[in-house]
Amino acid sequence: MTEKMQGVLAQLKTFTKDGKQVDSEIVFHPACDWYLEKLNDYLGQRKYPDIGSVIDEFGIGIAEKVIAGEIITVETDPPPDARKSYCPGPFRFEKRGNKIRYPWPDGTKEYLIRKYFDE
Repeated sequence: MTEKMQGVLAQLKTFTKDGKQVDSEIVFHPACDWYLEKLNDYLGQRKYPDIGSVIDEFGIGIAEKVIAGEIITVETDPPPDARKSYCPGPFRFEKRGNKIRYPWPDGTKEYLIRKYFDE
């Protein structure tokens, strides 16, 4: 039996400079780094095309919390040929907004970052 990928599920939004939401995506970000043999890279973050795919994999309760803006801890199956490579010390995930220039000048895009407990 393969080890599950532990991580967080969150909806990340993009806003114009006036604060109007123009885009969003639901992403899974693993807590540990995973190496994918076929891509020869350290990836693991996964985007979900719609809320239905989140419901199919994690259930409606998790999907409702994600849409409400929460960062939810979940487990999922790793991609084929993936192996865990590194797992940093104690941390939590936070959403951070960064200014963007394209395609919405002075807009803001949310990202997930690791926040270590000693920071």
